[in-house]
Amino acid sequence: MSKEARDPSRPMSDRKTNDRALVLLLVGCLLLTPPLAGIFQLDIRFLGIPFTGFYLFVVWAGLITGAAALSRRIQEDTDWDNPEDEMPAETDGSND
Repeated sequence: MSKEARDPSRPMSDRKTNDRALVLLLVGCLLLTPPLAGIFQLDIRFLGIPFTGFYLFVVWAGLITGAAALSRRIQEDTDWDNPEDEMPAETDGSND
């Protein structure tokens, strides 16, 4: 575990967001492992799609949605600025 992760001065919301990201990763890995995904190999179709394909698509879409929500929260919780704002202004070559 990194020194930054154990820093007690970090805000609790920042630590909770990082914990949520880890849980999202673990749940995604669990839902996509063959033993659990194999449970959903049913011989039915949902909206014309085999149920297994529908299951995998829903899990995939859920993971992307969760990652987008977490990344937005992480960006709001940190003091990261836009890197373009920190770049020096370009000079036009004149010595004013």
